[in-house]
Amino acid sequence: MAQDFDNLSKRLWTDHPQDLSRFVTGEDDVEIGEDINTEQHFVVARYTDITKWAQINGQTVILHVELQLRESTHRPMWARNAQYQGYLVGEYQVPVYSNVIYFHPRAGRDDPGGYAYKHEGYGHANHYKVIRLSEVEGQPILEQQAPGLLPFTPLMKPPEGMALEHWIQTCVDATLALPADQETQGDLLCGISLFGGIVYDPQLFKRLIPEAVMQESRYYQLLRQEFIAQGIEQGIEQGIEQGIEQGARQMSIESTLNILSERFPSADVNALKPLLEAIEDLNRLKALNLNASIAENFRAFEEGLET
Repeated sequence: MAQDFDNLSKRLWTDHPQDLSRFVTGEDDVEIGEDINTEQHFVVARYTDITKWAQINGQTVILHVELQLRESTHRPMWARNAQYQGYLVGEYQVPVYSNVIYFHPRAGRDDPGGYAYKHEGYGHANHYKVIRLSEVEGQPILEQQAPGLLPFTPLMKPPEGMALEHWIQTCVDATLALPADQETQGDLLCGISLFGGIVYDPQLFKRLIPEAVMQESRYYQLLRQEFIAQGIEQGIEQGIEQGIEQGARQMSIESTLNILSERFPSADVNALKPLLEAIEDLNRLKALNLNASIAENFRAFEEGLET
């Protein structure tokens, strides 16, 4: 399911590169060119998420974006970015504008945004912009009416005092008000549902988003074809909905385990994974995710899990 989040994010960058590039750079004078092939044959067989040629204020640069649903678990993000930027600068000899976008509110809180050292004639520095969607004011983004940004608005900060459901409805209404065809609106609404389900109850999006419009989405149709290919010809819409909820469950479980590992490094955190995976109630998983951040000790979290 994580692949579905990744695929839709990259589709949005393909369809709306100007909107998203202006958002991450904070610049209006941005022109986006072709994608750059970033397979690193001699370093490691890994691709960066988004890497494009760009003109920013008249200067040729490489725009690099990593999309992080949660924490970078295998290696810290600063180490990954040191590798990516080193490769790109060495290969192309132009400035690299590197960015990391964190989707989940608990992700990237300790990301330093770079790495540097200096010692007796030796040194290295690499910096990148850290964007935590939960810290971005959502209302100004809605007012831009930039289609490429709308799917991410449910994860942004709502106006002070606005209830969550009201905010989600505002994001949906802004998308429906766009002067765009139904396929484009469907793609954007599918994104709102998929990304919003990372943090909130997927049923909320089912209730607020017109299903008939979302079914016009190319991405929705791709998911539908996947279910048909698997021989699931009945209940396709229910299957897609369940798939989105399952993805949100898995995200919550992984986030909880990451938080516990960071806070209680000597505890046997992995032993809790089967217990968490056995919980079907997404709201309970989200409550446990919050408890992982505030529990006085590991045993206190275990006791909360057992009740």
